Amino acid sequence: MANLVLAFGEILVGAIILDAGIKGDSIPNVIKGQATQHPLSGATSTAAAGGTGVPSAAAGGAGGYVNPVPGARTGRIDQGVDYTLGPQGFLAPAPSVILQADQTNPGWRGGGYIAAKITSGYLTGLVYYVAEGIAPLVQKGQQVAAGTVLGRGVSNPYNMIVGNIEAGWADPNSPGRPLAQASSGYSGDQSTQALTAGYSFSKFVHALGGVAGVFQGAGQALASAVEAGG
Repeated sequence: MANLVLAFGEILVGAIILDAGIKGDSIPNVIKGQATQHPLSGATSTAAAGGTGVPSAAAGGAGGYVNPVPGARTGRIDQGVDYTLGPQGFLAPAPSVILQADQTNPGWRGGGYIAAKITSGYLTGLVYYVAEGIAPLVQKGQQVAAGTVLGRGVSNPYNMIVGNIEAGWADPNSPGRPLAQASSGYSGDQSTQALTAGYSFSKFVHALGGVAGVFQGAGQALASAVEAGG
């Protein structure tokens, strides 16, 4: 894994190898929904939205990926993205198998934690997580369809905001931790490695019609380098 500045797709590789090259497109383009030969499953448009080149239409349909945070308010990009959930809760963005579902997790100050692996589509094998102000409605080992409600919003143990969560990519070899923490040189949730991972998940959600995360605080100084890599 690359040191320091990581290319947008490299953070997603972690311990797994995506076959985006075999499918004819780069990992960044698959994540952004800009793939020319194999677009993100369910993406209905590749027209630029506000100059970002990210589809503005939500994915859907049989086998399609869906926006996991409909109606959510956005927040800070770090090793994931902070969102405040809408009334629907957090949805499975793709067909998935639940790897971990904790009502309380000591690594998140007693908040909830869910990790799940995508089992269908061009991002098969990637693992995502949602933590903090979330109460799981699923169990470990459960197979879920895209759009299944994985958890409902509860009080976040860090700030007491109901439905305030962090969501991002998890380490496929150790799904109980964010993928950013497995990357060489990781040094906190505002390090380049963390921000690259969070930016990647933000672009993924945005490609599905969800709200994008924002760089805040210390992350603003690294934003240009992270965006250039993506």
